[in-house]
Amino acid sequence: MSTRHSPTLVWSLALMMASLIASAPASAMQVKVTGDQLVLTGQVVSGDLDAIRKALDGSSEITTVILRDSPGGDAPTGYAVGALFRDRGLRTAVSGYCYSSCSRMFLGGTVRLFTDDAPPEATDVGLHGHYDAAGHLEPGLVERLGLKQWIIRYSDGKADPALVERWINIPVNIGMIHFFHPGLVKHNGVSTFMCQGRNPAGQSVFDCEAITKNALDLGIITSLDVISSRDIAATRAAMPGSIAASGYAAIDDVAKLPVSVLQGRQEYSRFLGARLPRAFAVSSDGQHFAWSSGIANAALMALVRCIERAAGRMCSLYAVDDSVVWLPSSPAK
Repeated sequence: MSTRHSPTLVWSLALMMASLIASAPASAMQVKVTGDQLVLTGQVVSGDLDAIRKALDGSSEITTVILRDSPGGDAPTGYAVGALFRDRGLRTAVSGYCYSSCSRMFLGGTVRLFTDDAPPEATDVGLHGHYDAAGHLEPGLVERLGLKQWIIRYSDGKADPALVERWINIPVNIGMIHFFHPGLVKHNGVSTFMCQGRNPAGQSVFDCEAITKNALDLGIITSLDVISSRDIAATRAAMPGSIAASGYAAIDDVAKLPVSVLQGRQEYSRFLGARLPRAFAVSSDGQHFAWSSGIANAALMALVRCIERAAGRMCSLYAVDDSVVWLPSSPAK
């Protein structure tokens, strides 16, 4: 039995899986030059500035930096890379999601855009404060690094100081303000959502606080134009056509769920009662999970939210719609 998905969702999941490998803990961003584009994927670590500068120095053709599926990471590197992009007059574009430290790289672009690489509802820039290893806000570090002033400056003075003050003080690192393309994503008339990181596991980003000012209003992007990554056609061509049931367990066998925390089993029981389409994702250490339902990109959103909670650890889909798709040999073991 196979669980069929739209081609857009399937290739987005394939792209996400590739990015998860690149964003595993302690690994550098994947750096790839494709014509006049520099594609950066995965977690941000302290050595990335040198690798990115080397790539830029090695190719005078680069005009655009594609930031793809990055959960963020090392804070000083995000600032430094953003400043490097601004100094060199490069434009930046988000492919999939670009969160936390990655968002500072994104803001470094003199022109800032979205791509059409992934579905619009799975393409966003997420900003918040600075956090300790346990994921708790470090107000002193936020102040010392001048995050508020930096955002206002790099948004070309358009960011609302009061709103910035709110999002840089979100108490836990899984919360953030999410900016989607204002011309392509509208839920109840808005495209910006602020999540505090304390929402129920099955809640969508679109259930978070609606913010009326959008990415263009606040200088997060500079244009509603949408571009494509030059490597995306090859990625799409390599995509599988379906996600097959693994046979590991029956969909309602909660005891087989590879999550070690009681809340995970409780949330999986809630997931079983959720409407289709739906998906449940688990982290590689069994400590984190997330699920989504009722939206076309449920599988992709479950993966994104799982990665957020797991601070960049690899996540895998456990169940999609009415089938378990996970196997013990998969990265989620």
